[in-house]
Amino acid sequence: MPTKRSAQLSRRSVLRGALATGTAISVPLPLLDIMLNNNGTAFAQGTPLPKRYCTWFFGNGIIPSLWNPAATGMGAAWTLSEELAPLAAVKPWLTVVSGLKNMIGNASPHPMGSAAATTGGGVANNSAELASIDQIVAGVNKGGSFPSLEIGCSNATPNGPENTLHTCSHRGPAAPNYPEFDPHAAFTRMFMGVSTGGTGGTVDQMTKLNQAKKSILDTCLADGAEVNALLGAKDKSRLADHLEAIRQIEARLTTMAPTTPSTIAIPPDPATAGVTKDTKSEAPMKVNDAMAQMLAVALASGITKNATFMFTLPAAHVYYRSVASDMNADFHDTIAHTDAGNDATMNYQTRYHKGIIYAMQGLNTFASQLSKMTEGAGTVLDNTLIYVTSCTAYGKPHGTTDWPVLMIGKAGGALRGDQHMKFPNGNLSSALLTIANAFGANLKTIGKGAGTATTELSGLRVV
Repeated sequence: MPTKRSAQLSRRSVLRGALATGTAISVPLPLLDIMLNNNGTAFAQGTPLPKRYCTWFFGNGIIPSLWNPAATGMGAAWTLSEELAPLAAVKPWLTVVSGLKNMIGNASPHPMGSAAATTGGGVANNSAELASIDQIVAGVNKGGSFPSLEIGCSNATPNGPENTLHTCSHRGPAAPNYPEFDPHAAFTRMFMGVSTGGTGGTVDQMTKLNQAKKSILDTCLADGAEVNALLGAKDKSRLADHLEAIRQIEARLTTMAPTTPSTIAIPPDPATAGVTKDTKSEAPMKVNDAMAQMLAVALASGITKNATFMFTLPAAHVYYRSVASDMNADFHDTIAHTDAGNDATMNYQTRYHKGIIYAMQGLNTFASQLSKMTEGAGTVLDNTLIYVTSCTAYGKPHGTTDWPVLMIGKAGGALRGDQHMKFPNGNLSSALLTIANAFGANLKTIGKGAGTATTELSGLRVV
């Protein structure tokens, strides 16, 4: 167990250095035992350990009969379904919420579904009517260099002008937060303190870094040696693991780096992204893994406490060619909507099923990263809540019942984990109200119109 030490580090401590080009570098530290109380349950000053939040979104829905676990309950009382099987490694932190209904309906299915699942409201003038749950949480869960970060794996573009098709993060009406899909730009922004601003342009810090022939971490060696001298054996190991994770990200992105142009293009928004590793609308797992690792480090080290990860966009015209030889077709138009099959455990849409499992494999990479990062007496995932949802329930008919809702992590004890709870025809917005209040928002209502919820999901949150 953690123990207090005579010398302590601030929870805001970073390693500092500078490139030969003059660019200042700050490498954040994870939470170390030296920063915590005797039990590893709070900071030395008594401040609670930070909570983190992430919306993890995938487009085009699920097959409810293959998504929902057969039994409800906790622990050994329930087992993972076929479509949730990739999440076996994080089952102790997984809460499956089944039976919920999108009360707003599917008049404009994917835009309305995305808005309903993340804001509790609908769409007006091609925009979400309300702020999304990530931004509601960010309003009370403050801290870090960025109030929130929005990144993604694939910007495979859906049809339609609605900004709810190009992001699920909204500060309010006509105020979308578009995700960054370029791994190089995301790395530069998170770890080199460069803000993209979302307005286009270029940054050449990564080029300067390559010209200097030095890793970001190498610029901080002297400062790191001083910090290391204060640490016990466990903290030294934890710091080494943290820095190695950042070095692996560097190495991965270096091998993925384009030879031209010499600067990294920052796309103005995901709808018109011109420079992205996913140039074929395939949601490559290597891009997902790099983005997942970066976001895990950013959350663990306090760069941000709130995030959105778009694996694929609502109604995404994505091609999962890497999954199987028969997957070379538009996942939205062809596979989800026209393949023969139904919502049943037999005679179901087999290609659609494969794509859903592929998305869950991508999710597992992110959640598993957080589960392996120790923090005090537990892990970062113990202090995180990942809200997983989509833009529709059963994709073929744009279903509104049995909406996909997962919560991964324990949000600092607000959730139990390892359970499946069913709420037949429950209001989807009640999940959002539960999440908001798990982070201290103390809301009495959330949503708008038919999507309005005034009660949380009974028994889900530990109070």
